[in-house]
Amino acid sequence: RRETEATRRRRAELARLRQGLNGKWESNAKKAAARKVRQKTLRIGPLLARCKAKKAAQDSATLVDAKNLVKELKVVGDEASFRILLTRLEKLQVTSTLLKRTLIPKVLRAESARFPSMKQQVSRIIDRWRQVFKQEQNGAAKVSAAAARSSGSRPVGDRVRASGSAGTATAASNRPAAAAAA
Repeated sequence: RRETEATRRRRAELARLRQGLNGKWESNAKKAAARKVRQKTLRIGPLLARCKAKKAAQDSATLVDAKNLVKELKVVGDEASFRILLTRLEKLQVTSTLLKRTLIPKVLRAESARFPSMKQQVSRIIDRWRQVFKQEQNGAAKVSAAAARSSGSRPVGDRVRASGSAGTATAASNRPAAAAAA
C-alpha cells in the first residue's frame, strides 16, 4: 500500500509531538511531564480565541458609540449638552483604529471652537487620545521590528559592504542622489 505525501507529513508531525524538546525521550517520567504540559497548553488556544472574539466585539461596539458621539457632536447646540458629551468622550475607550476611522479628534477640535470655555477640557481629552495613538503605533513598530529581527532580515542601513570594486559600486548606487553628490 502506498503512502501519500499528506499521510507521511501527518505521521511525521505526530512523531514530533511524541518526542521531547531534544528530539528523543529519555524516560517515561519526562514523557508524562511533557504530555501534561501539552494538555494544559491545548486549553490556551480556545481561551485566546474567546478573548480575541470578545475584544473584537467590544471594539465594534466602541466604534458604533464613537460614530454616534461624532453625530451628536456635529449637532450640539449649547454648552451644557457639549459638557455632557465631553464626559462621555472622556469615558470612551479609544484605539488608534477607532481614531483613524471616526476622525473624532478633528470633529471635537472643530466643534470646541464654538465653546471657548471648554477649550482646556477638550485639549486634555485630545492629548490623552494622542498618547494612546502614539503608544499603539510604537508598539506596532516594535512588534514589526522584532518580527524582522527574528526572520533574519536586516534594515537596509545595516548591510555589510562586500569587498572589491563591485561591492563598492553597488553600495554607492544604493545611496540617495543627494548623498552621492556630497
